[in-house]
Order: sequence, then C-alpha cells, then structure tokens
Amino acid sequence: MTLTAETPTNGEFQQPAKFEIEMPSDLELIAPLRQFIADLARISGYSKRFCFRTEIIVDELATNAVIHGSTALDSCIHIETGFTAEDMQLSVHDSGGTSGNMENLKRAVHSSPPKGKDPVKGRGLVIAQMLSDEVSIQVENGQTVVKVVKRRNSEDLPKPRERMLYESSP
Repeated sequence: MTLTAETPTNGEFQQPAKFEIEMPSDLELIAPLRQFIADLARISGYSKRFCFRTEIIVDELATNAVIHGSTALDSCIHIETGFTAEDMQLSVHDSGGTSGNMENLKRAVHSSPPKGKDPVKGRGLVIAQMLSDEVSIQVENGQTVVKVVKRRNSEDLPKPRERMLYESSP
C-alpha cells in the first residue's frame, strides 16, 4: 500500500489536505482504508456523523472497485481524497473500466436498486449517491473513475463535546 500526501514546505498541516492511496485490489484492505479516511475527516474537523457517512461512502466505492474492477492478481485501486473547510472530495480508480462498465455504473446511479435473488447486491453506488452531494462516473485511459463530493453543512461541525474529545485524542 502506498500513501502520498501534499504537505506544505514549512511542515505544518493546512487545509486543503490531499491524500493519494494506492492499494492492492483486496476486500480485506477496505476496512482499514475506510477507517483511515474517516480519521482524516475527523482530524480535519468534521463531525462524527460526517465521518461515519464518509466511512460508508469509502466502503461502498472501494468494494465496488475491488469486485467489479480488474481481476488480475496484481491489480490495484487508487484513491484520492481531499478535505477543505467546505467539503470532502473522493475519487476511486480501478483498472476494470470499459464503456460497457460505465453504462452499467451510470444505470446503477440513475435507477432504483436492482430486484433479484440477492437484495443486498447492487446498492453500493445508490448508497454513496444518497450520502453525497455529487457523484460522477467516467472511464479514463481504461480506468473506471468514480468521483464524489460531500459538502459540509452546519450539522457536520463537531459539537463542543466532540471538539474536546478530538483535542484530547493522541
């Protein structure tokens, strides 16, 4: 797994914070990934509710990339995330992109969840869309790219008790 972060030259953490993560296409790595990105949101001053929803979005998009992306043993997914005072931006890239995949993804986002034998499958993008303000899907250079923007509103600011917990956390 590779992590890169944009850091100011003076060494101080400033917003917007941008992170890129490259990881093997493996379902077992999604739990630590979603926790890491939720922790970044928390450190960036977002509320517990926002962080929890961010975790769900990351889980759904990364799971979708692993399951529907490349099946090659050495395949990876690439995640880019950024936090500003106004929003969280997330993009998930996988190397399984074809125009047919893109059409299926767009259909999934713009329709109701599929009906069939397994009522749980096929809802990931719909859930991510419900929890986000913007969702876009593209195929770029043979990669499927799902981009999400989740804006902060007044409910997403940490409550006074949360602020105290964040300040006392290591």
